[in-house]
Amino acid sequence: MGYFDTLIDKFTEDKELEQAFGKHIHWGYWENPATATGTLTDFAVAANNLSKLVIEKAQISDGVTLLDAGCGFGGTISLLNDTFSNLKLFGVNIDNAQVERATALIKPQNHNQIQFINGNACDLPNFSELFDYAIALECIFAFPSREIFFQQVRKNLKSSGKLIVVDFIINPTISNFWTWFEAQVLSRLITDTYGSKATNQVEFIGIKEYEQIANKTGFKLDKVIDINKNVQPTYPVINKLIVDNFNDWMTAKGLEIFSKFNLINYQILVFK
Repeated sequence: MGYFDTLIDKFTEDKELEQAFGKHIHWGYWENPATATGTLTDFAVAANNLSKLVIEKAQISDGVTLLDAGCGFGGTISLLNDTFSNLKLFGVNIDNAQVERATALIKPQNHNQIQFINGNACDLPNFSELFDYAIALECIFAFPSREIFFQQVRKNLKSSGKLIVVDFIINPTISNFWTWFEAQVLSRLITDTYGSKATNQVEFIGIKEYEQIANKTGFKLDKVIDINKNVQPTYPVINKLIVDNFNDWMTAKGLEIFSKFNLINYQILVFK
């Protein structure tokens, strides 16, 4: 059982932890990383700011229909619900405990409609209408197949719609070493952190591979927004949780080191 699988149980005894991870289960974004304080409270603000940035870059507005695949506790949908009106919001997540929490805590307002669904992003349910937007925020590496997910989104997305993916992108200069690192270290990081409910395997890819998947599934990569330097303060916060709970220093530091030297980059990808 991974750390995020146990979060809900920990929330009752640690309110600061709930503040940090009770809505968002993804990295934080700091416009100026030097201002980060390393506290869970600061991280909570930064995690919310990452969702704000994704919404901004997607150019979401009132009255649209949106799918959040791998929605976790529903933090991005909650932010959309607070910010816009007349939205139709669907969150799909494989962990039913997270879906239940999101459903219990996030109530529609501003004439919005919200539905959280326990399901697989690579086997989406039948929806009554097509989406204007689909988002996969820091979760696609845990999906069974990126290509199948893109296919599923394509058939549920309007011809004018956008798919926004936030992911860790491999620098092609380390592709050979990465194969070993991914199998020996990174899979353990993701399983230990995000939990066995989410995945037993992780696969990170490069931009070239994303372009190939897009071409095969009827998409085109429209924008690449690199925010790697802006997420760096996440690592001390997350690493402490991993070390404290799993005593796994190598797993904790591995991804941070690659990220620090831009061998793996945290990016927002916009597909049309």
